[in-house]
Amino acid sequence: MKLSLRHRILLTLLPWLALLAGVGGGAMVLLHQLGGSIDGILRENYASVIYMERLKEALERIDSSFTLVLAGQDKKEAKKAYDQQWLPYMDNLREEQKNVTIPGEGDLVQQLTELTKIYRQQGDAFFDKQLAEQNKDYFVAGGLADLFRQIKDLADRILRLNQENMEQAARDARLTSQRSILGLWIGLAVAAALSFALAWRTVQAILRPIRAMTESAQAIGGGNLDQLVSVVSEDELGKLAAAFNVMARQLREFRQSQKARILRIQQTSQATVNAFPHPVLVVDHEGQVTIANPAARRMLGVLPQTKESLATVPWQPPEPLRQPLAQALREQRDYLPAGFDQTITLRAEGEEHTFLPRILAIRDADGHILGAAVLLEDVTRFRLLDQVKSNLVATVSHELKTPLTGIRLAVHLLLEESVGPLSSKQMELLLDARDNAERLLGMIDNLLDLARLEGGVKRLELRPEQPADLLRQAAEAMRHRAEDKNIELTVAPLDGLPDVAVDPEQIGRALYNLLDNALRYTNPGGKIRLTASAAQGAVVLEVADTGQGIPPAFLPHVFERFFRVPGQTQDGGTGLGLAIVREIAQAHGGAVTCESRLGQGTRFTLTLPIWRTP
Repeated sequence: MKLSLRHRILLTLLPWLALLAGVGGGAMVLLHQLGGSIDGILRENYASVIYMERLKEALERIDSSFTLVLAGQDKKEAKKAYDQQWLPYMDNLREEQKNVTIPGEGDLVQQLTELTKIYRQQGDAFFDKQLAEQNKDYFVAGGLADLFRQIKDLADRILRLNQENMEQAARDARLTSQRSILGLWIGLAVAAALSFALAWRTVQAILRPIRAMTESAQAIGGGNLDQLVSVVSEDELGKLAAAFNVMARQLREFRQSQKARILRIQQTSQATVNAFPHPVLVVDHEGQVTIANPAARRMLGVLPQTKESLATVPWQPPEPLRQPLAQALREQRDYLPAGFDQTITLRAEGEEHTFLPRILAIRDADGHILGAAVLLEDVTRFRLLDQVKSNLVATVSHELKTPLTGIRLAVHLLLEESVGPLSSKQMELLLDARDNAERLLGMIDNLLDLARLEGGVKRLELRPEQPADLLRQAAEAMRHRAEDKNIELTVAPLDGLPDVAVDPEQIGRALYNLLDNALRYTNPGGKIRLTASAAQGAVVLEVADTGQGIPPAFLPHVFERFFRVPGQTQDGGTGLGLAIVREIAQAHGGAVTCESRLGQGTRFTLTLPIWRTP
């Protein structure tokens, strides 16, 4: 009867299993005795190795505190880190002093102790000196850097001395083990001779196909998929060889299909990116450009990183894009600005182009960052149209203002009955005409101011002003309106705030608009509170009311021109007041924000830079 591979292996292993049962027990007893004989030495030497490793680690951190000070970091933080690292350093030094077990180790420990005292003295004195003296104390011969290297060298020598002693103990144990198990090998040789005849044929039957499959698998791992293993039997190994051949054939077919697919995807992706008229580029997680279309190469002078260009200087994005790109790569934060105030201007081929940047983080299926896509949308034409629109609005508003002023004057003269008495109906019509003329004139003035602010025509006359004075003046100007409407208008006590750099007339206009908005949408009996607080490099003015509030869906639009919250329209509003506030804040290098809860009130914050003496 023909035995299967499984039965032949079992028959071959039976003599070995019987021998291993006897030899294994003796080997375990022998190893236990050997382990006990060297355990004491290894334990002591290993402890010294650990002490020196920890001492060196603390030493590195102590030295880092010096370099942080030399690099301009906070001296107090560096001194705190310096003091903390001396605790583990001295603990490990004391442990090593109690664990001297090798001839010559005591002298090295003594030298280490003396150098430590000197190093500690110089280190303590280092933090009380000026930068120039610190540099000298650190880098001069015999200074902190020199002592650092000497201490580290002594620690390394102690460490190596203990390691060498451990290695010697291991060699001695190995020699003893070799002698002890020589007899065991003799027993194994006898068992091998007894089972050799049966094992030889089985081993050869197993090794030949395994060797062939191993060589084929290695070739496949190297990229050569044209492999075929000869099927020499019908047992398990024969079936394995047949399955291996099927796998190799399927891999060949898969590689060919994947190559074509990847090439097609790459060509399609590059062609798609190249088709964009706007500059488009893709960077990896390290900020290296991997894809760039012709427009990006022309406008930014960027080339994709390839094997041939690895030595070239990496692409540096324009200054306005550096922080958003870094945030997209580090924090996966997209950068999607919408306003013309966030555009960038680039010059290429003698022409200036205005771009609205878009930066999108690229993530894999698990959310890990792969890179970022950068799109510069060319809005030069729209920017020019916006300028034309602003100029047109300013021109038309200016042209309308003169005849409207004449109409307003004529209505006032008629109402004063300078040219004759009026009937009640005429008086009613003229009063309505006067109100509409005043409203139109206010709207035109707002349009003119907004056009001047957007175009940068209206120059700011900055000077230092106290935030408390600005708020009090704005509150006094609106006091009568608040009293007429039975609204409590208060200014919080403000002391110790720095001066802000403002144009008082413009900031007064902004505060007037904010207060006008608060009075308009606060019901009688409500409250309006003005306050200010210091921020980093700025002062924040706040106007908070207890009015109707703004629905969350409309909050992003409150600073848009002509926007008015649906359902809250009040007579006399133009929708330009908050847009003017935003332009004034941005012209000062500040910002304005809005927070609101429907039915609970609204809070506007105006952030202004502090005054810095020229």
